[in-house]
Amino acid sequence: MMTTAEKRVLVLCPNAAIDIFAWVEGFTQGVPNRILKETRYPGGKGLHVGMALSELGIPVTIAGFWGGEAGIWIKKACNEYYPKIEFIGPDISEWSRSCYTFKSRGDFDDTEILGPGPVVTDSDFRHLMDSIETMLSNTALIALCGSWPKGSPENGYQQVIELAKKASVRSFLDCTGPQLANALKAQPYGLHLNRKEITEYFQVEFDTAKKQIMEYCDLAAITDGSKGLYLISENEMHHALAKIEEVISTIGAGDCLLAGIIAGVLQNLPHQSIANLGAACGAANCMRADLGMLHKEDVERLLAVMAEQN
Repeated sequence: MMTTAEKRVLVLCPNAAIDIFAWVEGFTQGVPNRILKETRYPGGKGLHVGMALSELGIPVTIAGFWGGEAGIWIKKACNEYYPKIEFIGPDISEWSRSCYTFKSRGDFDDTEILGPGPVVTDSDFRHLMDSIETMLSNTALIALCGSWPKGSPENGYQQVIELAKKASVRSFLDCTGPQLANALKAQPYGLHLNRKEITEYFQVEFDTAKKQIMEYCDLAAITDGSKGLYLISENEMHHALAKIEEVISTIGAGDCLLAGIIAGVLQNLPHQSIANLGAACGAANCMRADLGMLHKEDVERLLAVMAEQN
């Protein structure tokens, strides 16, 4: 029988993207606005989580819908960074989406414009679910990340969590909207949300929301911007904050944080150590211009500083 250490993390990224970092002087309505420079990265929440886990040395398979030439580029570009990442799921004709992050000297800085993605069919969805089910015997943990493209059922993540439970595979969830509401019915093992998302979902104050979420999961990673991370379990709550001198980009920080939480859970670390690792991974992402990525040496350096401070 395969041990947990030999198994892979399966990351579900239903709506992968080409992430485009675009530099502009500013934005004026009603007239042409010229992009000065563009840089493209493989993107989508699940891609960021998968690449961060790979950087931490954890074997990863990413499942999703791979749309047209854009889908081919996303997988190829991802493998240029991390050749050992595997991909499963259907290749479809409509192109995967493009998402823009604009860099500017003015108020437009770090503004995101997110594409909708392709339209998928019932057959595409069934193909994806079959691919996931086939992988579960070789899966240590599954991460469910981000939005779904049009045509997908609103309980897609709920169905995956239920499949994973039958295979005794723990799931981590990071999404919003109807997908979140339905997925919580299946009670995932872990959950990642930020302050805005959790308070809007429960329509209560932050401290109350942090307590209510434990009715739906065993472990919740709740982020509160510059105030750091709260890692909550049934009987305890741990706080972690990794401070950095300069923030280059926050895009993908939450995804890298989730990768750190998952890595800590896989290593059976104490909860405070899991929180520290998550916070360090999120902060490490902010130190680099590469969207949704981190460097292991930055994580290790931040963890060492956090240990000295404690």
